[in-house]
Amino acid sequence: MIRKGELEMKTCDICDAPLGMFKKFRYAEGYICKACYEKASNHFTETIAKKSYGEIRKLCERQGGLTEDFEITGRIGNYILFDEKNRKICLLNNRINQKQVSEPEFYPLDKISECRIDYRPFMPLGELEDKIKSKEAGTIHSLKVLIKLEDGQEKQIPLISNPVRIKSFAMKQSFSFAKRIAEEIERLKGESVQA
Repeated sequence: MIRKGELEMKTCDICDAPLGMFKKFRYAEGYICKACYEKASNHFTETIAKKSYGEIRKLCERQGGLTEDFEITGRIGNYILFDEKNRKICLLNNRINQKQVSEPEFYPLDKISECRIDYRPFMPLGELEDKIKSKEAGTIHSLKVLIKLEDGQEKQIPLISNPVRIKSFAMKQSFSFAKRIAEEIERLKGESVQA
């Protein structure tokens, strides 16, 4: 008969941290803790259920070194993370947004020269907002946030890449995300100018 307290404590397969009943995450061959899950799932944006132990270990090791000087202080959807303390952003580049798996990208806020919402067909931003509010007929073919860096690079956060009706919930939600991303980057850039 097993007495209370004699049960072997389960630990994370990667870091050996104790696992509680509700603080464990399943992958193909076992369980990991929340900290390792955050690394292996690309900041909670990808599933790990079918990943092997080797894949999980590799992701945790890579992510551990990649984000040492990035402290998440905010996020907008599965698109972007903010680090106000170290004045950086992280573009998650998850499969949903990019249609491919790629590494997260980190950029200092002071290297961003411009951030704006780009959409096709083009019209004044206020006109598009009015059309969304009034649920007007029409279609938007693409919607993304463009981030221009001082070195001339241009990064994109695609929100819509196929035609969507202006009056649809998907358009309203995507436009809301785009506005929040652009406004937050501009707010944080403005803070660095004032400092």
